[in-house]
Formats: sequence, structure tokens, C-alpha cells
Amino acid sequence: MAILEKLRVKAGMLVAIVIGLALLAFVLSDLLDSGGSLFTRSKYEIAEVFGKSIPYTDYDNRVKQLEQIQKLQTGQLSIDQEVMDQLRTAAWESMIQDLLLDKQYAKLGIEVSQEELSDLIMGAQPHPYIQQLFTDPQTGIFNRQAFVMFMQQIESVDEMIDEKIYYLFLENEIFRERRYEKYLNIIRQGLYATELEASKNAELASKTVDVDYLVRNFSTVQDAEINISDKEIRKYYREHKNNYGQEESRDITFIIYQVVPSPEDYEDAENWINDIKEDFDSAEDIEHFITMESDVPYDATNYSYGELPDTLNDFMFAAEPGATLGPYYEEDAYKISRLAEINYLPDSVRARHILLQVTESNVSMIFEMADSLKNLIENGVDFSLLAMTNSVDNSAQSGGDLGWFREGDMVRSFSDSCFFGNEGDIKIVPTEYGLHVVEILDQSRSVKKVQVGTLVKKVEASEATDQRYYIQANEFAGLNNTHEKFIQAAEEESFTGQLQTALNLGPMDKSVPGIASARQLVSWAYQAEMHEVSNVFKIDDKYVIATVDEIREEGFVPLQDIRLEIENEVKKQKKAEVLIAQFTQNIGKATSLESLADDQGLQLQTASKITYNSSTFGSAGVEPRLVGAALALEQDRISIPITGENGVYIMVVNNISRDVSDVSQTIEQLRGYIEQDYSALTTYYAYDALMELADIEDSRREFF
Repeated sequence: MAILEKLRVKAGMLVAIVIGLALLAFVLSDLLDSGGSLFTRSKYEIAEVFGKSIPYTDYDNRVKQLEQIQKLQTGQLSIDQEVMDQLRTAAWESMIQDLLLDKQYAKLGIEVSQEELSDLIMGAQPHPYIQQLFTDPQTGIFNRQAFVMFMQQIESVDEMIDEKIYYLFLENEIFRERRYEKYLNIIRQGLYATELEASKNAELASKTVDVDYLVRNFSTVQDAEINISDKEIRKYYREHKNNYGQEESRDITFIIYQVVPSPEDYEDAENWINDIKEDFDSAEDIEHFITMESDVPYDATNYSYGELPDTLNDFMFAAEPGATLGPYYEEDAYKISRLAEINYLPDSVRARHILLQVTESNVSMIFEMADSLKNLIENGVDFSLLAMTNSVDNSAQSGGDLGWFREGDMVRSFSDSCFFGNEGDIKIVPTEYGLHVVEILDQSRSVKKVQVGTLVKKVEASEATDQRYYIQANEFAGLNNTHEKFIQAAEEESFTGQLQTALNLGPMDKSVPGIASARQLVSWAYQAEMHEVSNVFKIDDKYVIATVDEIREEGFVPLQDIRLEIENEVKKQKKAEVLIAQFTQNIGKATSLESLADDQGLQLQTASKITYNSSTFGSAGVEPRLVGAALALEQDRISIPITGENGVYIMVVNNISRDVSDVSQTIEQLRGYIEQDYSALTTYYAYDALMELADIEDSRREFF
């Protein structure tokens, strides 16, 4: 479609401008940086992929784009730290995916044509992203008319309005997803199951065996009987090194000094609330008084009976406006509550609205537009149609219908217009989200409600109290500036802080035990040396000192860290040799497993109904080697000694049965099932293989 081509061209121009400006800023900052060089950019590098340095600006641009989209989705002007962390992670993953896959797409000639993209968006079955936005939540039906109107709206303007920015983002995500799916499909088509593979799988799946076995457990050979040399340990480690890979991580021990209010802080808060009580009792404007003096904003909600806390409910519904309760202590605060208003209002309201986006440059135009829409509605024009064509809210596709809501579910000005208005009213209401044209569709019956103003003085640590904790933490850090002193002092009886440990901290971890927002502590741990002791950190209401206990770099676990584990494995090997020798002394003379058991003083044991999917082997427990050997062994033939997880085994298969109940499955069907399994695994393993080949160096921790 022409509109898609036009939008893609405009998006391309926008991206080019943004990247150009970013690169210009990058070059200029490098030139102006004292002693800097255009060829020395390590401090600006966020990643290295396939040996190519990726500048921080590339990543930052993606973060800013996702931040803009998040604000458009939610209507919020700011983003909290938790969501911001999620956006950074999403930006990183999308950037890495593009860097890994763009080369593959170019090699394989994978592309998405304009016609194909148009069909994905405007075809008979639009992409789920589009359907989700324009499906009526009440009927579950895709509203194509609303979507067409939306497309006409963004085509009619040349500037990058919010709707166009959001649409272009979705279109690009659809484009990326389609290319990736084509790439995976090429890999899937290369995964082929043969008839032999299908028949072997069918044979294994249908086979069940019953086994008699003997076992000599490793525990029957004493450790003292086994001699192990350093050479043998090193040899085993070299041969099995790939089994001991490790991710980059840190272990730290840290001390928390939790800042809590002192008795003096409680006394000061109580004195404050008592001193101000008389002024609060006589204040004419309760809301203004609370706004000026309280630690908690005024709550303008009108509460029904039973919705207030037990401490207030009966008193407020029996009192007259102006009556006060308190001071009282609750939830770490001293409070006085005063009955501000009694109103008779609906419990819930149903309304619909048209939301118009307001900017600094279009205020007067939007107010005129709202007046025009209000007049059209009052003169009989269909509200739903106007909402679909004009509202920027997600409710547009359902005609602006917000359903039933209670007081407090919406922002105050919007809520008040609905609860203090009458059924059928059409109002223009400004909020922080824009300008609303609101119609009240229905209201429940009116009931008595009360509005209570509560003056709150939180009991918080004063500056003097905070300073005492700071001094205490600094004294500890100063006196115990080595790892040995740190640990020793923390274990003494006189120690007053909280001792904590954090094991296997990843480079992008954001929390540690006892501290939810510990990013700066984790960042320090990755910059510090082994056994280094930190300065004092202030994190929320805590003072923290830490020391590094262990540094692990990505690669293989050093031999010294797993020496005991390796020794045990080598011992197990040598014990297996001893046990195999004990088994083979008389095995040639044995006519049956029973006679071998008698000769060697062992108890004959049984494992029944062993199949390809068995996870355990009788009373021997988890023994995958035994399961495989049992299925491969001929019936009535004594096996050679088999080394398992817990000992050395000899077995005889005394019964083999096959399940032939499902004769409807042809070889072709079985091949199809295998290929389906391959297809399911492709999504993860193909991308994981690219990640491994790319040898990605992640430097995000250097920036945040």
C-alpha cells in the first residue's frame, strides 16, 4: 500500500537523522575529550559482537525509543526504575538479535517485501499486534473500520504525531518478527527425520524390559584403599573440562546498618501532632491545611460505610462534619482524622469518553475541537463513531466505553465529573492525560458517603539519627579495612549491624538479600579486587559496607575450586576398576546370574518395566547408563560389568515385550512427530548457537 511505503520512507528518514545526530555527537565528544582519540573508544563501548565494537549511543537510542513507546502506551510522563530496567533489558536483547541476525539474513537473501508487509498489516488476517489494538474487548471482534480510520488519520499528517510514531514502531516489530520466522523456517526445513530414525524411535518407544541385576556399590571399597596422584587429578580435569564451565559472578559479604527512628524521633513526632491539633480542629479549609502540613496528601475519596479502617468507620458515619478523632498511632505514624464532608453519591458509574491529546502548541485548537464534539453529540451524532475516529485512548475501538468503575479508579477530576454529575450529562474534563469529552451512561443508586481528611506525621529518622548510623558505619569501615578484619569484626558479639552474604551475583543483578535496589553495590563488586573492602554506601534507609569474597570470570572453573569434586570422580573410577575385577574373577564360570550371585555372596535384584523414558532403574535409583544398556541387551545374556552412578552392575534381561496396540501410526507419521520436535527446539537452539559463535562481550555494567 502507498501509505505503508510512505510511512516506511518517512521512518527511514527519521532514523537516519537520529543516527546521524548521534554519530555527530559521538565524534565531537571524542574530539573534544582531553587526550582522546577517534581510534580509542573503549569507554564508549556497550558491547562487542563478532569482534565488532558497538557504541553506547546505538544502545541508548534503542532505550530512548522504547521509553517513548512506553510513555505513549501508558500516557505517563515518567517511568519508574523497575520498568526502566525492563526497557533497558528489552533494548539490549533487540539490539543483540539484530546484530546477530542481520548477517544471516544477508547471507541467505531473506527479506520481507512491501506487499508481504502490507498483507500482514492490512490483509484478511492482520498481524496479532494490529488485531490486539483494534479488537472490541466486549465482543472480541476485530474492528476493521476503526483500524482503517486510524490509518487514514496518520496518513493525513506529515509530522511525526504520537499515533504515527507508535504505528511505525509496531510495523517495524512486525517486519523484524517476519524476517526471523523466515530464518527459522529455513533451518527447520533442513532438519529431516529418516525412515530408519523413525522406525528406531518407534522400536525404542514400544520396548519394555524386565531385568535381574547384581550390584557392587562404590561404598564397599574404602577410600583408604585408593591412591590418587596429582597427575591423575589434572588428567581427569583436562579430559572433562567442558563439564565445568562457569558464568561470570561474584560472592560478597556485606553489613547493613538499618537507619531506624530513635526514641527522640518518636517523641518529636508525637509532640508535633499534639501541638498542631488545635489548629487542625479549627481549620476552615481541611484539604488546604492537610496539603500544607501533612506527610500524606489529602484523600478526596468519598467512602461508603465499611470501606474505612475500623479505627475510623463507625466514628465518621455517626459524626457531623468537622468532628475529629485523635491523635492516634497507626502504621508508624501519628494521625488526626477529621470528617470533611458528607455526600450522597452513586457507588459506581458507567461512562464513555473521547480523549484528545493536548500539547503546548495545540491547546486552544483542542478545546475548540472538544466543544465541537460535544455539540455534535448533543445534536445526535453517534458518540461511538466519534470516539473511534478521534480518541487517542485504547478504549476508542469500543466506542470509548469505560464500563463500570468505582470512585478512585479514575483520576480525581474525571472521577468527580462522573460521580457528582447526572446520568446523560456530557462534559469536557481536563486531566493530566489530555482533554476528555465525557458522557455519563449510568449510575448506581446514591448512598451516604464520607470524605475524611487525615493529618499524618510519619515517625522517621531525623538527620541527627541518620548521622549517628553514618558515623557508626564509617567507624566500622575505617577500623576494618581488610577482608580478614572485616569478617572477624562482623562475627564478634559487640557487632551491631546485620551480616549478609550474596553468592553468585551476576554482572547485571540489581538486588541482594535484604536490599532491593542494590545496583550500585553490584557495580562496585565488579570493579573491586579480590578481598577489597568498600567505602560506605547509602542505599535507601541503609548504610552498607561490603567485601569481595570470590571473583569468578567467565570460562572454566579453576581446578583448585573443584579439586575435591574431581578427586571423588577419580576415586569413583578407581573403585570401579576394583569392583569390575571382583566381578570378573568368576564370571566366566557362572551359568546364570543366580549362580554368580551365590558365588560372590550378592543379592539378586529386579528392575521391572524399564522403557526408553524410564528415569530410574529399580531400587538402584537414577542410573541412565543401566537403562540404555538394558534396552540394548539381548534376552537371557549376562552383560559385562557396567559402571553406573552408584556402583558397578551386571544384569540379565529376562523378558522383552513390545506394545503393538497403536498400529495406526505409520512411519510417515512418526517422522512427522520427530520433525515437530526438531522444529520446536529450533527457536531456542539456533539463536543460542549464534550467541555462542558471536562471543558477545557485555559492558552494560560499566554504564549503569
